[in-house]
Amino acid sequence: MAVEIGLWSVVEEPEALALAGPGAALLTDADTAYAVGSDTLVVIATTATGTEMTLPGPFPDLVEERLGTVLRPAVHAFARLPQGCLALGVAQATELGYRRGALHDIRLRFEAPVPPDLLGRVTPGLGWLDLVGHDPAGAMERFIADWYGEAPAAKEPAHSGEPAALRAFRRAAAGRPEVYGVSTQIFEESLAGRPDGLLTFGQAGDGVFTLVMEPDRDDPRLWYDGLSDRLLPERERLGGYLLHSTLARAAMDGPLGGMAFVDRPQARRIVAPLRQVPLRPMRWPCLFSRCYAGPGTVVLIGEDDTDWFEMYVGVRHPGLLRRLRKLGLDWESFTDSR
Repeated sequence: MAVEIGLWSVVEEPEALALAGPGAALLTDADTAYAVGSDTLVVIATTATGTEMTLPGPFPDLVEERLGTVLRPAVHAFARLPQGCLALGVAQATELGYRRGALHDIRLRFEAPVPPDLLGRVTPGLGWLDLVGHDPAGAMERFIADWYGEAPAAKEPAHSGEPAALRAFRRAAAGRPEVYGVSTQIFEESLAGRPDGLLTFGQAGDGVFTLVMEPDRDDPRLWYDGLSDRLLPERERLGGYLLHSTLARAAMDGPLGGMAFVDRPQARRIVAPLRQVPLRPMRWPCLFSRCYAGPGTVVLIGEDDTDWFEMYVGVRHPGLLRRLRKLGLDWESFTDSR
């Protein structure tokens, strides 16, 4: 009897894979599972957008053989959730990206778009956005865990006298030294000794400015020292700033992504499928610097009251850069392989 699974239902992984039929070849890796049958292919992946799923290579030979031909089998797509596999329905392999002769990524487009009320369930890594308005420190911890993956065992730093948001940052960064940053750096320990009594907790990667904050406050105000002839206040307090700057470093410092100068229409196209992070704009790297996020993607757009913008993008896997490559941007830097 043929297996039938209703659209948007949640089933166990063996039941999902059984859609490929008896004798199907089962092929799995850390993030994706495939079942390749005689005329059907099942894929279970960790992320999807409302209309499509991008599968990063390398691919098992049998999957590449089936999807790389003109007559491609029907693909039944599932998103892996903590409670099982969510049926996304039948998908078509609409684009196959090759690099140096090898299949680099596959874009699957769903016949039926994912309903908005389910979208958050199939885009792990965006749940933190719902916390930003009332718990920016919690949002930051969830983003770091999602973006940087499982951290190696590390002792949590003990800084009991620091503000709660900075302690949350250090908890999340434990075992992940890259979280402390390159473009901007958060110090592993705040420094006292300034005549004005402020604490220094970070600096620009090139040393142009330092980051200073009020001492002994739950959520202190902070300033840039070096961007102006006097202390320049940041718009958010420490909790919001640490989240925003963590996102900015993901866009600016990661191994996959790039930087370009874009005009206003290009900026609108870039952020159209993304969600704006609901925080007031940072004052660096531009006077008005805003972050936008999507599944596996962070974009920083910086504006200095002009018609041109600085744009930085960081992604989790190369397939997410395909849309940006097609926009014809004049990239200052671009890296699409680790």
